[in-house]
Amino acid sequence: MTQDAPTTRRALLTRMGLAAGLAYATPTLIGTGTARASDASAPSGRASVSRPARQRRRRAPARPEMVVILAPGQSLQPLQAAGYDVLSQRDNATLARRAARLRLPPGRNPAQARAEIARLLPGSTAALNSLYRPDDLTCDGADCAAQQMIGWRPADLQARPRIGMIDTGVNPDHPALRGQSLRVNQVDLDGRNAAGRRHGTAVAALLIGNAQGRAPGLLPRADLIAVEAFHSRADGAAADAFSLLNALDVLIQARVQVINMSFSGPANPVLRQVVVEARDAGIGLVAAAGNGGPGAAPAFPAAWPEVIAVTAVDADRAPYRQAARGPHVALAAPGVNLWTAASIEGGRLRSGTSYAAPFVSAALALGMARDGLSATDARDRLFRCAADLGAPGRDPVFGHGMVASPSACPEAGSQILSVSGE
Repeated sequence: MTQDAPTTRRALLTRMGLAAGLAYATPTLIGTGTARASDASAPSGRASVSRPARQRRRRAPARPEMVVILAPGQSLQPLQAAGYDVLSQRDNATLARRAARLRLPPGRNPAQARAEIARLLPGSTAALNSLYRPDDLTCDGADCAAQQMIGWRPADLQARPRIGMIDTGVNPDHPALRGQSLRVNQVDLDGRNAAGRRHGTAVAALLIGNAQGRAPGLLPRADLIAVEAFHSRADGAAADAFSLLNALDVLIQARVQVINMSFSGPANPVLRQVVVEARDAGIGLVAAAGNGGPGAAPAFPAAWPEVIAVTAVDADRAPYRQAARGPHVALAAPGVNLWTAASIEGGRLRSGTSYAAPFVSAALALGMARDGLSATDARDRLFRCAADLGAPGRDPVFGHGMVASPSACPEAGSQILSVSGE
């Protein structure tokens, strides 16, 4: 592990408020099923014994799940009679409907299930219980100065908006979050193990991290309501549509001004219903564009028009190499080599559109809480005041350009940033 800069430079950066840290390498995953010692490692003179490879018993694939929004007065009994397992069901206050998570009967595929549910429960809405993933990566590289990149001012730190976030676990005892206005809720994961706290703690610290810490949050005086909606799987942390449906309901009922969603996955009509309800309630919605790369299909919820899709750029304002692109990308923000809080204490450098999204969430919340703008007006001002990057005007790589603090907006008399074309 090497230090990128001499001590004098690091001290200067610290005095300037710049984030600094060491480079971390991503661990390499090694399959153990076929691992064998090499011939050279065997003790000399010992006979070589050849044994047949053990045949691993493959698990039967898990049956798909559906998430269903029932019409008023409907019962799940017809589906249970048809062989569907009811894994969980809850009233959704936002939709004023009951939502259920179901396991399909053996031999039934999702398309068949949708048709069957529509026949048995007319007026209901059903979709695959899709999975959504955090958009982050461990990274290496030099120091960055993220808040300076977007023209964040000391006065901006004083705003007190109410922000919501949906993420993995959050550690309220991390030094960056201890003493901050943070409320952590966890949706019922139906007996599944909760995901770890690394990703959620990092995102929370970017939003409201202690102003005296190594990397202060953008809005250290804000009220943050974090909803833990992710469970642990063999292939990493994930949240299904049913959990996200419930998490959004919690935040809508809490009357937050902005919801940060640093995750991505497939389109889902059931989840979209609640996203539309959140927009109609006057809540600003921000999501990571995704880390699938330039050729990836649009990821959701970022690609829905109700949501501001955020991509990541580095300290030179170059696009993050793994960021998704497309006409839905709305704004760019720092998201490469950011010093973020670790799960227990300290921090590490990370990259991803997950970490760019909080910059836009903070700027949007600042416009709403301090300047009294609606979510739509605050969003439109961010679009007008973004520093144009790449091709003139809005483009599929950077959207309208680099997000700017409302305090640094040309509309407020500042000449720091140029306005992007529309």
